[in-house]
Amino acid sequence: MNQIFEHSFSTGHCIQYQRLPSGTCYHADTPESVVELLEQLRYSRRKIRLYYGDQTTGQSWLDEHDVIGWIGRSTGTIKVPLLIESGEIGGPALLDHCIVRVDSPRQVLYQHDEFRVGTVELVRGELKRLPWEIWIDSVVHARFKAKTEARQYQDFIQGKRFALI
Repeated sequence: MNQIFEHSFSTGHCIQYQRLPSGTCYHADTPESVVELLEQLRYSRRKIRLYYGDQTTGQSWLDEHDVIGWIGRSTGTIKVPLLIESGEIGGPALLDHCIVRVDSPRQVLYQHDEFRVGTVELVRGELKRLPWEIWIDSVVHARFKAKTEARQYQDFIQGKRFALI
């Protein structure tokens, strides 16, 4: 049985959490299937990639940084899940209620029913220094010197490639 509680910050902001029997605290709005997966991943220390986004529409926020690592947990009275990069001992707290997809290096472990990245296109731009552009839903999202670099980024942002490096 999960315990629901509210924590008030000095800023006046309040967050409702659910505390699991393990002691890990997740945002009260985090889907149960995501909580169960993250707890499994925390115990296995399996490397994953997170996609954050809009829980209503499933639209990815197109995050590039702080999205690859393994699940750890903070210390203190409210033990929240953390994303820890290889070789590190700590990392950022998860926005667990905003997860729209979770990948392992070889498979999708969880995906929001309406998950979408948008229409991603590789376009030859007009800038001489950065001629290759990635457009997402008809808006320039990134520019690159080399076409191969742009293709790798395109595959990464679409979830066809686990990591950029």
